[in-house]
Amino acid sequence: MTSKRTSLTAAALALGALRLTACATEPQRAYAPPLTPGGQYAMKTESGSDSVALAPHAEGLSAAQLVALKALVARRAEVGGGVVTLRLPHGAADAAVAGRTADAAQAALTAAGVLVLRATYDSDDAKAPLLVSFEYDKAVVPHCGHWDDLTATGGNDSYSNFGCAVNANMAAQIARPSDINHPRTEDAPDSERRLTVLEKYREGKVTTADEPPLRSNISHIGE
Repeated sequence: MTSKRTSLTAAALALGALRLTACATEPQRAYAPPLTPGGQYAMKTESGSDSVALAPHAEGLSAAQLVALKALVARRAEVGGGVVTLRLPHGAADAAVAGRTADAAQAALTAAGVLVLRATYDSDDAKAPLLVSFEYDKAVVPHCGHWDDLTATGGNDSYSNFGCAVNANMAAQIARPSDINHPRTEDAPDSERRLTVLEKYREGKVTTADEPPLRSNISHIGE
């Protein structure tokens, strides 16, 4: 009986040693395991900025500057940007000219429905420009291409690059990255269309809108 117990103890110790050896030889991962396999590359954003510089003009804004402001407003609407900041140079030789240009720029932006915040920055340059800018959220595109040893499957974990390519493609294609942080509000419902659909439904009629018949051309080659 004693010899049998000694043999079992020796076998258990040998098995434990083999397990320790396997753990020691398996490569260690340098990242914290995610909650889900694709969670290590979750979509996220970082702050970006867009700006244009306007040279001061005694008459206000030039035609090219108006075009540049309209383009800035369009880019802001496309990415869902925030408040537009209009910075005037403080300490310039002709502050009156800079002020007239700023007033004209603010009037153009306000007419386009943009909220404008005025500020200043220090400059001794008599030709220092006015800086018009806004901040927005831009998607973070992860850098893929780093691979672990895919044969190291002892821990049955996902490899460190799992999900990187998918989320990188999504981040590069998303139209408005601010949607990652918070969804946009829904548009107001079309109550008239809703009543029309309900009336047709109660009368047993087709509720979809009428579509024009499809026109197709049949080839008569070979006749």
